[in-house]
Amino acid sequence: MNQQANHTVVVVGATSEVGAEVSTRLSRAGHRVRGVARSLDIPLDDQAALDAAFAGADSAYVMIPFDVTAPDLHRFEDEVGARLASSIAKAGLRRVVLLSGLNAHLKKGTSLGAALMEERLAALGLEELAYLRASFFMENFVKGMGFVEQAASGVFAAPFRGDLPMPLIAEKDIGERAAALLNTKHFPAQRVVELHGGGYYTLDQATMILGRAIGKDVAYYQASFADARARMIANGISPSFADALGETAASFNKGERWALEAPSVENATPTSFEAWAENFARTRNAV
Repeated sequence: MNQQANHTVVVVGATSEVGAEVSTRLSRAGHRVRGVARSLDIPLDDQAALDAAFAGADSAYVMIPFDVTAPDLHRFEDEVGARLASSIAKAGLRRVVLLSGLNAHLKKGTSLGAALMEERLAALGLEELAYLRASFFMENFVKGMGFVEQAASGVFAAPFRGDLPMPLIAEKDIGERAAALLNTKHFPAQRVVELHGGGYYTLDQATMILGRAIGKDVAYYQASFADARARMIANGISPSFADALGETAASFNKGERWALEAPSVENATPTSFEAWAENFARTRNAV
């Protein structure tokens, strides 16, 4: 990376895997990092705390977190986005990198909050702004979709078609690209930066790969949305979030165009799903 010395960078969601990777890389490059997270005493529902965190900063990595328990997911996202945009405007930041979704242009489902944040930031007239549109996180399999728990039965079920290739990305690779954008001397003129990840995999393939890595023979099953929704709600996920995920699944299942670019060297990232799965299994076994 081309170091820009002594800049102050705000990292929203600094305790997440993406945010931690951004923070680590920027700190190593010599920047001052201000982390934003509830555990760091800067919650996203505290406007005064956010204003103080952004004051005097040069740039920021921002994201709209998922709250899987929010009674109204999109209202929650709208409120967080408004507070972040207000703090960014007050601070007069020059450069902002937003974590968005690969399908944000569709403005629906679980990417709607990021899509609306793209519009909010565009309205601020920032000198340098990038939307890092990332594909489906590999970590979703084990953090939100319950792969390990389901694998015990030999079947992994989700409301997505199992026969359509889906681009998958490792969170640390997103953090690496975000840090590079925040640190570069030559910021791209192109506002949308697509990240397709480490390859395209059907869920049939991904299930076999991850199952093999953890030592299980697992098959994929496309669940009906009604069944998937009932399971999610039983596990504490709000109906609002479940419905947003259902809208995303319906979009994928219909073959709607999530990526605007063809796969290329520029939008690929280094971690394959096979490598990620093996690393997950090693880490899990070491605990």
